[in-house]
Amino acid sequence: MNIALMGTGLIGSALAERLLESSHRLIVYNRTTSKTNALKEKGAHIAFSAQEAIGEAECIILALSDARAIGEVLFSGDKKSLTGRTVIQMGTVAPFESIEIQKKVFARGGEYFECPVLGSRKEAIAGSLILMVGATKDKFEKWQSLLKIFGPRPQLIGEVGKASAMKLALNQLIASHAVTFSLSLGIIQKNNINVEVFSEILRESALYAPMFDKKLSNWINQEYSNPNFSVKHLLKDVGLVIKESEDKNLDHTVVDAIEAMVIKAIDCGLEDKDYSSVFNVVNKIGDRPLRNNS
Repeated sequence: MNIALMGTGLIGSALAERLLESSHRLIVYNRTTSKTNALKEKGAHIAFSAQEAIGEAECIILALSDARAIGEVLFSGDKKSLTGRTVIQMGTVAPFESIEIQKKVFARGGEYFECPVLGSRKEAIAGSLILMVGATKDKFEKWQSLLKIFGPRPQLIGEVGKASAMKLALNQLIASHAVTFSLSLGIIQKNNINVEVFSEILRESALYAPMFDKKLSNWINQEYSNPNFSVKHLLKDVGLVIKESEDKNLDHTVVDAIEAMVIKAIDCGLEDKDYSSVFNVVNKIGDRPLRNNS
């Protein structure tokens, strides 16, 4: 099968590498062409326009940053350009945005379903992503073999929009954990308590989340380069959570406070750093690391 992948950022490039290990022919498009060089060396065909990529493909995988980018890339050409093609949306967008994208794809003669993922580059390279699918049952069954290239157990959440909602609910926890763990660790460190003792107690409790150990070295060493998930993308997703909360009449006061912390991180120049760098904002520190009491 000829597959076009749009977007070669952190996740997109890893998805492309997985596809290159399969029997499928891969066409890659990214608005910044230089970001596709490594994939070209590994065997991907590089398209110099979105329409070129669409024209060569039976299936189009979207790994783009937001709904606006999807609109610019997917709907820039002929109004029947998607005829006979299936679009799989794997980024994080709001439920209503995914439904609108579906309508536009249908209007252009194509098929559409959503498959946002949980995990980052490491899991994508290993083929161990958690896949959440918003589609009809028939479509889910038809495309399972392709989806299993990226993760072993794709799960059908419901119709289009449901998987996007699931993804926002999970990303809200990412944002909340990043901020609240940062505050807890700050309390420990500023009271000169041994971090490892704190960690041992936490691991034995119902409060524990693996994210704490995954990011602990980032916080201790103040090292946020090579992000799994950048601050700027976290801010985008927090904004989507707030909009979804408003649409569903949910109180989002806590998320508003988290958004303010993430905005402060952006203002501090951390937008391209790993999202765990919100620790610096929560703990009101600059380049000087807090004391390592581990």
